[in-house]
This record gives sequence, C-alpha cells and structure tokens, in this order.
Amino acid sequence: MSSTDMESFLAVYKQIESEIISDIQGLPALSDNVKAQLAEYYSACLPYTVPGGKMTRGLTVIKGVEVLKQRSLTDEEYKDAAILGWQVEWLQAFFLVADDIMDGSITRRGSPCWYRCPNVTQDNAINDALILENMIYQTIRRHFRSHPSYVQLLELFIDTTFQTEVGQHIDTNGTPYSNGRRAKLDLSRFTLDRYQGCVRYKTCYYSFYLSCALALAYCGYDPEGEEGRALYKKAEDVCMILGEYFQIQDDVLDAFAPPEVLGKIGTDIEDAKCSWLVCKALEIANDEQRTILEENYGKHDPVGVQKVKDLYKEMNLEGLFVAYEEERKKTCDELIAKIEPEHFQELFKFLLSKIYKREK
Repeated sequence: MSSTDMESFLAVYKQIESEIISDIQGLPALSDNVKAQLAEYYSACLPYTVPGGKMTRGLTVIKGVEVLKQRSLTDEEYKDAAILGWQVEWLQAFFLVADDIMDGSITRRGSPCWYRCPNVTQDNAINDALILENMIYQTIRRHFRSHPSYVQLLELFIDTTFQTEVGQHIDTNGTPYSNGRRAKLDLSRFTLDRYQGCVRYKTCYYSFYLSCALALAYCGYDPEGEEGRALYKKAEDVCMILGEYFQIQDDVLDAFAPPEVLGKIGTDIEDAKCSWLVCKALEIANDEQRTILEENYGKHDPVGVQKVKDLYKEMNLEGLFVAYEEERKKTCDELIAKIEPEHFQELFKFLLSKIYKREK
C-alpha cells in the first residue's frame, strides 16, 4: 500500500474514534464531569491500542473487496471496506491488551503494554479489553445495520472471537495449574499436534481468514450458496496454511529477533508457551538436551532463558525454520495457483507477500 492509501485508512480510523468518543459523551444519567473523564481516558486508550503495527489485517479487507469487484472502489465502497478493516484491527487490540496481561509482557509495538502505562491499572486494562471488543459491535451496527450482509458480518466476528479464545485457552494452558499454582512442567504436553490445533484457533482465523471472509460477505457471497461456499472454503484452506506459517515465524522471532526490531520483548520461554521451537526441539532432542529443557524451560530466570536459546542454536532450529519457510512458500504458491476464479488469487498473493521472510 502507498502512503496515500495508509493515510486514507488512518483517516477512517479517526472518524470511527470520533464517533465512539461522541457516544461516550452522550451517555445518559452521568454527570458532565464523569463523561469528560471517560472521554479523556478513551481518547488516550484508543489511539494507543488500536492503530499501529503493520495493519495488514485491516488493509486485507480493502484489498479483498478490490479483488472481488475487479476494479477500483468507489468512495463509499472504500469507506465501508476500511470500516470493516478497522474492526479487525479493533479485535486485534482487544486480544493484545488481554494477552499482554496474561503473559505479563513488558512492551508492545516498541512501547509499554497498555496495562503498564501510567494511570492504567491491570483491572482497568482488563475492562478496557472488554470495552474494545464491544466497540466493534457498536460500529458495525452504526454503519451496516441496513446492509444485506449485516447478520453475516456480525456472525463472522462472533465466531472468530470464540475460535481465537479457544486457541488462547490451549496456548495459556500448556502447563496445568492446581490451586492457582503451576504444576511441575510437563514437556509431554508440548507436541506439534497440540501446537497445530492451538495455532489454527489462536491465529489462523482472526489474523487471516476473517479479513478474507469479511470481503466475501460485504461483496454479497452467500456461504450457503454453491459459489460462495466454494470461495469461503478456498479462503479457509489457504488461510490455515498461511496462519500456521505466520505463527511459526512469530515463535522464531520471539526467541531470536532483537527487541528493538521486533517491537516487544519475547517471553515465550519464561511463560512455558507451547511454541514451535520447543515442540521441534523435543522432537529431535537427545537425553542431555531434553534435560536442559526440563531444568530451564518455563522459568523466569535470565540465565535459564539463555540456556534454552543457546540450545535452540545448538540444534540449528533457525536453520530448520529457514528450510520450513521455503517449503511453505512453495506449498502456498502451488495452492494459490489452483484457486478459481483466477482473480481471487491476488488476495492470497498479497497476504503471502506480507509475511514471507518478514523480520518483525
């Protein structure tokens, strides 16, 4: 996307933000002072948590509508597609604010996580995540209530939120707890099979499929009709592969990318996450290497974390990922080339170009 396109996209964000703040200022049965405090707080929260990053999820909706219509969009169509794209970004913001609290993360997009900001408590941030989610439905109702695909758009967000929360449960419960305390680390739970299930639900649907499905829905494709069903299925098939590839990239970057490049401090090792790296390491580890993982994985100890990272390097997991990435690229190219109608391929080529060999 050119800078002009990004500017247009961000201009739509500003309109949505203004509408939401206006809603807050118009809440009944609250004093002017309380409404002013709420408006001030969320005027800081929204631009801090929603825009930022690469915004690929939101821009993909616009790209998808363009691809499906096979022409430049009218101003009204662009605005509609951008509003839907921003709702995907809003969903991302909801998930990230909550996820950072769950993981005890320090930074996000190069700045302190929202819950660590001055004048924001952890309790505030939990509630803010819930409010961010609700704002999605407020905006969809405001702009699409009379649209033929209104119910379908709502259901896509409802279904995707549930799918992602199931994936988050699997992700945060890699190690069982008893009476609020983490039990002894059980490395047998870290398998590639469990990992693939977690990634499908935690990442693939909301990071890839949702944007494509929103474009299809907005353009009038019925998932129950013969043509629509085939297109949604093709989108899902490609997005599941792209999403798994993207998450494995994320796991590798969490361990090896410098924080100043990545925009956050990775904590997968400390948090005992069921990441691709630990699953792959356990798959090929000898007894000595497995002992290192048993003694150091999942501990908030810088020395132990470094021992795990050193082990990953010793096992050449970065090299294995490079080989995997090339294999995934080839698989995606072959799968995309088979998609009909041919113009629909452009959407997935766009997505693949955004993630292939990314560094953050």
